Amino acid sequence: MSRNILLLSPSKTLSILENSNCDMFTIPAFIEKSKRIVSQIKLLSHNDLEKMYDASTKIAFLNWQRYQEWMLPFNLNNSRQSILYFNGDVYEGLNAVDFDSSDFLYAQNYLRIISGLYGLLRPLDLIQPYRLEMGALFKVDNQMSLYSYWSQSITDSLAEELGKDGSIINLASNEYFKVIDKKLEDKVLHIEFRENKPEGLKVIPILSKRARGLMARFAVKNKIVNVDDLKLFDYENYMFYEPLSTSNKWVFIRRT
Repeated sequence: MSRNILLLSPSKTLSILENSNCDMFTIPAFIEKSKRIVSQIKLLSHNDLEKMYDASTKIAFLNWQRYQEWMLPFNLNNSRQSILYFNGDVYEGLNAVDFDSSDFLYAQNYLRIISGLYGLLRPLDLIQPYRLEMGALFKVDNQMSLYSYWSQSITDSLAEELGKDGSIINLASNEYFKVIDKKLEDKVLHIEFRENKPEGLKVIPILSKRARGLMARFAVKNKIVNVDDLKLFDYENYMFYEPLSTSNKWVFIRRT
């Protein structure tokens, strides 16, 4: 059976909320591959992580502690569903904290999140806190990068879900999307958001991030199955803009 998949990136920041209205959960499909990564990161010092993240000592030490505490099995006492754990601009737009059970079930079927540690996540997959960008300079086993470590697993998983006629609605950042093998390119619909500025229609990265989450929310709340129905997306005054759109890239602009 074919299906369309909305694809998101993760976020560096995580929610501090402890409770949610969702007790449904699943376990990440590639948890054993994640375990391999963690076992090797645990050998690093927080100074090593500071260099790898190119971040502050505070951030490096926090994540060093997180990796030292990372352990299986995952459960609702030591983990949270990915869709509720990720924070930041995209997930503020998605605003999954008010989802009901039908929303969570739709998201579980049609939304996927690429992750440097977990590979490909479903919204109800439990995760423990981490930071690991897909572009991090980190070697795993005999693989020179996380891209090479994850590419086949993520690509094959998506291909199986897409089936013959499904499409990827790409709401992910370039850093994460490029982990997918180009053999799926003809199944990808890229989404671009532009803002009305005095100098013309411009892509504003921080606003585009929120808009990606808003579109995912629109799909969830309206239980979108037919890709063409995404053209009706109108949250926060966005609209489909045909003059700049092509068959594999749809442009949305904000009405003024």
